[in-house]
Amino acid sequence: MDTEHLIVTDLEVDSALADLSVPLALRAVWQLLSESDVRLAEAVALDVPDVELADRLVVLHDTKDGGTYESGITAATAAQLTELIGSRPSGPVFTIESRRLRKEEVAAGFRQITGKSVHALRFTRQARRHRSTARPQLVARMADEETAAPA
Repeated sequence: MDTEHLIVTDLEVDSALADLSVPLALRAVWQLLSESDVRLAEAVALDVPDVELADRLVVLHDTKDGGTYESGITAATAAQLTELIGSRPSGPVFTIESRRLRKEEVAAGFRQITGKSVHALRFTRQARRHRSTARPQLVARMADEETAAPA
């Protein structure tokens, strides 16, 4: 199965995140999606109190799996969220013109910039995670085979 359309390269992500013609709210959502386990619907539903910048966490409510969960965020994502939230004590995290950003806007903006689906960010992250966990097992198996081979 061809999954090339589901993979986003680091260059594509970095270019999208660096494009200052794109509103910060969009770039910050893309950053969060590319570096965490947060889903698109969960991201756009975040409110300011759900973001714990000091602990580099976001609290997700009513997730796809049900319940409330915490997801760690990177320093880069925390920096963008700090800039985006500013001194606001409440309200939606991701806003454009004082209204909550919609999933469709996030997806359309990403497709316009990269030509790929915003869901490719999640697929790419999962594929990388799978490769990074598979590689140590492969190396260990190869080492076992070398020690078991007759001299």
